Amino acid sequence: MKTPFINKEDLEKIVAEFPTPFHLYDEKGIREKARAVNKAFSWNKGFKEYFAVKATPTPAILKILQEEGCGVDCSSYVELLMSHKLNFPGSEIMFSSNNTPDKEYAYARELGATINLDAFEDIKHLERAAGIPEIISCRYNPGGVFELGTDIMDNPGEAKFGMTKDQLFEAFAILKEKELRLLGFTPS
Repeated sequence: MKTPFINKEDLEKIVAEFPTPFHLYDEKGIREKARAVNKAFSWNKGFKEYFAVKATPTPAILKILQEEGCGVDCSSYVELLMSHKLNFPGSEIMFSSNNTPDKEYAYARELGATINLDAFEDIKHLERAAGIPEIISCRYNPGGVFELGTDIMDNPGEAKFGMTKDQLFEAFAILKEKELRLLGFTPS
């Protein structure tokens, strides 16, 4: 059983002082989880955790995660803007978007963010809108169902995001002809 990070008496004091509803976050717990993730992947010197800003677009949370060595994964102009205002350098910003307007690709390029292409068709769109950057990533959707024992953990085959294996190989063939320094992929 989980132990709450705050007791009832302290929570009642907070509710008496601040109007409800509000969100209350466990900074110690957030830091511990971020450290645990980074420790688990410490064997990989190139590992970087990118927190999905859309999950909790709260500046205080993003600053805590930045202090713990995490980057941010943005999916919109507003999220890119927020990350920039919080002083995340471009090297710590991943831009994973779908149905992306030209200005968002251009702004991601301006910030030096790593652009993570969601669909094969996005290659031409990005090239036209902002040019192909030296560092780029493609989102991979492996399809299928991931199971642990008798429990279904995930069903990426039903997800609308990411490229199939064939699309990924075709995308890499096209992108390797560009002036790239680094080409990678992220699982969907």
